[in-house]
Amino acid sequence: MSKYYIKILRNIYIFLAFLFLVILYMSYTMYRGLAIEENHAKVQDLIMHNKALRLYVGKTIKPVIYDLQKRELLSKDYFDPKILSSTYITRHVMQEYNKQRQKNNMEMLKYKIVSDNPRNLKNKTNEKESKLLKLFNEGKKCDCQKVITKGSKEYIYYAVPTAKNKDSCMKCHSTADKAPKDLVKMYGNKNGFGEKVDNIRGIMSIEMPLKQEKLKMQKLYFIFAGMISLIFILVSIIIYFFIKKLNLKDKKLLNQINIDSLTNIYNRHKFNKDMDNFIFSKRDENIYLMMLDIDFFKNINDTYGHATGDLVLEKLCTTVTNTIRENDIFYRIGGEEFAIISSFNNNENEMIFAKKINQIIRNQKFSKIEQVTVSIGFTKLIKGESFLSFYERCDKALYNAKENGRDCIETL
Repeated sequence: MSKYYIKILRNIYIFLAFLFLVILYMSYTMYRGLAIEENHAKVQDLIMHNKALRLYVGKTIKPVIYDLQKRELLSKDYFDPKILSSTYITRHVMQEYNKQRQKNNMEMLKYKIVSDNPRNLKNKTNEKESKLLKLFNEGKKCDCQKVITKGSKEYIYYAVPTAKNKDSCMKCHSTADKAPKDLVKMYGNKNGFGEKVDNIRGIMSIEMPLKQEKLKMQKLYFIFAGMISLIFILVSIIIYFFIKKLNLKDKKLLNQINIDSLTNIYNRHKFNKDMDNFIFSKRDENIYLMMLDIDFFKNINDTYGHATGDLVLEKLCTTVTNTIRENDIFYRIGGEEFAIISSFNNNENEMIFAKKINQIIRNQKFSKIEQVTVSIGFTKLIKGESFLSFYERCDKALYNAKENGRDCIETL
């Protein structure tokens, strides 16, 4: 494959690799976002469940207790958190929920309802939770949902405000003298009192493990990444063969432009192009031009026919091709006229080389023809010389060889 198409192929592969990495990164980000969204949906469902539980305590259980107290079937000072404290009930329900998660090999989640003024000091806010509660009461925005890392594990942290205090809450949260005596006896006359209507008393703080959602989304991501990888591999293979086909097509086209169809050596078009390149790119080297002409080739065509003449041209080109040196380039520049561009050290070596070609051709056996000879002229490029001057001087040397009896070598 040519350097031009290798460069194109390399650039395409670099672009495909970049695109592949971008797609993988974007898809990873998307799947991670889906994991967080799924986790968020679970938390919202859990929050709604616990809100429903707290509402059930407030709307159903408490009215029954209050009715029993009103009917004097139960002391007005009766209080039991297992029945009347939604915070207590929720906390213990969540403890049972975590036990179920453990039984099913699931990581426990952290759930608590905390307050700056809790009845039970177990529910006391920490500094961070206290700041959030203050922001909720001020009606300001807060960072109440984010991904946190603990060790090697990730969690989604959520903080949600509880409902605002109502008039019915004041029975147990305004002053100790209004509260049931059993409540004061259990918790004292300070904790949990002094609340006001419309104040947000606490927040629900949750840390939900991301492990399950991440594993699920990682599985989907790896399936997607595998499919994308396969597609990119197939695309890369298709592009490779497409570029290879273009390269072969161009090579064939270049051969049609630069290669002589009969002898399979370079033609006049390639000779002119290479001469310019040699003159302008290799000025500091010893550049030689050698021209060969088959002696009396017209007589060969007239006597033996053009088919035999073609065979002579083919065999002569094969002979010279096998004789030239590594840095020599062989061309057919006319019907029976040929040229060799070479870079060598001095006239003596070039003369030896010319004699070698002359002798090998003279000793070569050609079908139907006893002997074929060539006239040779060569010259050395003069520094700063033009292509036309260089070519005309060599052509003059070849003319001299023909004038001097042919089958000989002349140099200028």
